Amino acid sequence: MQDNLKQTPYFLTLLTTIGCLLSSNMVWADKTICGNNQQANQLVQLIMTHKNQQRNELTCNAKLSAIAAIKAQHITKDQNIWHHAGRMSPNQLLRHHGYKLPKTYSLLGNQVEALAGGTDDHNEVFADFLTSEPHKNLLLGIDDFFQLQDQIGAAYIYNADTEHESYWVVIIAGDRMQTLEQKPVLLIEPLVINKKRRRGRHVRDRFYRNKLDDSR
Repeated sequence: MQDNLKQTPYFLTLLTTIGCLLSSNMVWADKTICGNNQQANQLVQLIMTHKNQQRNELTCNAKLSAIAAIKAQHITKDQNIWHHAGRMSPNQLLRHHGYKLPKTYSLLGNQVEALAGGTDDHNEVFADFLTSEPHKNLLLGIDDFFQLQDQIGAAYIYNADTEHESYWVVIIAGDRMQTLEQKPVLLIEPLVINKKRRRGRHVRDRFYRNKLDDSR
């Protein structure tokens, strides 16, 4: 009877399902896998291992990586690197996809996300992030609020048929309850390095580095 059971489609389906679950758990148990591809993982490793990283622990989160990939699709589709791509704020996007942010995170704000585009070099992206004080604070956990964020996910998409070609998303968050509050990181627009081919040479123009008026 046991041999007959093993031959049934139901039993085979069950084995396949269990195998997929085990495989998924094994992948996300590896703390070096934080993004949708190698480029995203390389950027995360730079963030994790930077000498000025203030967090005691920063681990990969499968849900944050999946949300980062969703956001990367939004900004690629829009061909516009902005925090409200997909018609949701970064904090709102996380909650919409089931990540439970503490109540101290404002609904329409951004205390979780860094965006970049225009280059496929993860070292260049990270270096430029560090020139922006709000992005630096988020990525390296400079103050008490950001230090409590202990989970990270990232995504990278390349599409040669779009204006900026390369699109990066980093999300760092935490689901532990806290009383600390932090002004949303919306004061500085995302980094965009726009590459255009002219006579075989790359011309790079940097955009979105102007600080927004605090009165807005």
